[in-house]
Amino acid sequence: MPINNMKIFIVLFALVSIIISGCQASGKNPENIDIPIIKPTPDSNLCLNEDVPNEIPSFDEVQSLELILDNSGVSMHEHKEGKGNKPTVQDLVTMNYVGWLPDGCVFDSSFSRGGEQEMLMVNLIPGWIDTMLTMNPGSIKIVKIPSSLAYGQTGSPPIIPANTDLIFYIELVNILTPQEAIATATVEAEITKKEMENNMQDCDNSDYPKDAPQFEEISSEKFIMQDSGIKIADIKLGDGRSPYEFDEVDLHYTGWLMNGCVFDSSFTRGESSQFPVDGVIQGFKEAILGMNVNGIRRVEIPPELGYGERGATGVIPPNSTLVFHIELLGIK
Repeated sequence: MPINNMKIFIVLFALVSIIISGCQASGKNPENIDIPIIKPTPDSNLCLNEDVPNEIPSFDEVQSLELILDNSGVSMHEHKEGKGNKPTVQDLVTMNYVGWLPDGCVFDSSFSRGGEQEMLMVNLIPGWIDTMLTMNPGSIKIVKIPSSLAYGQTGSPPIIPANTDLIFYIELVNILTPQEAIATATVEAEITKKEMENNMQDCDNSDYPKDAPQFEEISSEKFIMQDSGIKIADIKLGDGRSPYEFDEVDLHYTGWLMNGCVFDSSFTRGESSQFPVDGVIQGFKEAILGMNVNGIRRVEIPPELGYGERGATGVIPPNSTLVFHIELLGIK
């Protein structure tokens, strides 16, 4: 997926491709999807149902199908048989897919991403891998993946809540062998690298308010390294209590890549965000727990406390250090 401007979530694992995990700037994004990043529960504004073609079974139709529980723990319905060899976990697969939450919200689909998607099998969530291993080119399956084989207890806010089972329509279009996959992946990696470099040069923060906190306002020497690995610069010390892990907090925030590209901001949306402290990436969580109500701070989060080696596909590149401006407005 092109790494263009795209708003995302600061939570434990990125949304696909939610499926495979990767600057959504607060400006324009390749899918024209407005994805406020911190809300931990589904928002109908985030649903992509309108992108799904009519020929794809509707959620109601999918719900009426009889799914058979596989030994892997994934429940499957074979919608169409395929032909040829099944993929291995080393293969590169081409597919169409639609992913639903239990309430029928489409949280991701290949159709929202411009069509067929190529993915390395090893990068898929476990339940998706288990499904693909049973398919042939041309095969279409409807599957229900339990949360334990998807995003588990952390979920992938703001789209996928914790402990959520997912329903997928999956069409396997093509398989490339490991040798072919390596060659293809190498080419795509070079293309992606160039796209990322171009986007970092052309990062569009035009939608980000000029009266909101700006990236260059706080110089790097003002940050103090913490034992955990995050760096903090307190702009204003709060006068209220500090939150606990089980609290829900109300705050304003902006998230930047190190090049100053805004990937998400509550200021852009014009309203603060509320979410549980325990529902965000580790570095952001540590930053909040050290604050008091009415406090304002900047925090620099290293990749290992953010999105790590996987990044957030189409949004946050792998191994990205993130900078956040955080204003703690209240605790619920």
